[in-house]
Amino acid sequence: MSYLSAVRMGVNLGLVDSLPISIVNELFILTQPAHLQKLNGCELETPERDEVRAAFVRDRLAAMN
Repeated sequence: MSYLSAVRMGVNLGLVDSLPISIVNELFILTQPAHLQKLNGCELETPERDEVRAAFVRDRLAAMN
């Protein structure tokens, strides 16, 4: 979450203008462990959850283009 917090700060400071704050807020919510497990349809161990989280963020950001 600290990386996402840094991105949010960049958006709020105007340093990142290609990413709407609404997407950052959505990522904050949907990358929480329970949301990731629900989206994946099963309980995930930490390493698996990290992989699913990375793929989710990557796909969501790619969908913006």
